[in-house]
Amino acid sequence: MTIAKFYQFVTERATETQPSWTNKDCIRFHYFNPNGVYAKKKAIDKLIDTLVDEGKAKGGAIIAYGSLNYHNTEHLAAMLRYKRVKPSELYAVISGIQWDIEKAKKFIAETEGA
Repeated sequence: MTIAKFYQFVTERATETQPSWTNKDCIRFHYFNPNGVYAKKKAIDKLIDTLVDEGKAKGGAIIAYGSLNYHNTEHLAAMLRYKRVKPSELYAVISGIQWDIEKAKKFIAETEGA
C-alpha cells in the first residue's frame, strides 16, 4: 500500500486504530476520520447547541460540555504539527476527549429526561 493510500485509509475508511500504527497515524485517525474522537465530539457539540437553542439547557452548557469545551480537541489539533508524539501524551488527549464526550452524554440524558 502506498503512503497516500494508507493516509487515505487512516483518515477516511478505518473504523478503529491498529496497534501497528504510529502515534501520528493515531492522531490523524482521531482528528480526520469520521470514526475518530474529534468527529464524535463535534456531534455531541451539535446536540448541546440544540438543547441550548431550544431553551432546555442554559448557555453555560456550551462552555461546560459543548463547543467551548475545546482544550483537549485543540491539543489534538496541535499534536498534528508535532514531529514526535509521546504515547502518554497521545493517550491523555484521547482519553480526555472521550471523557468530555461521556460527560456531555450524561448531561444530555439528564436534560432530556427532566
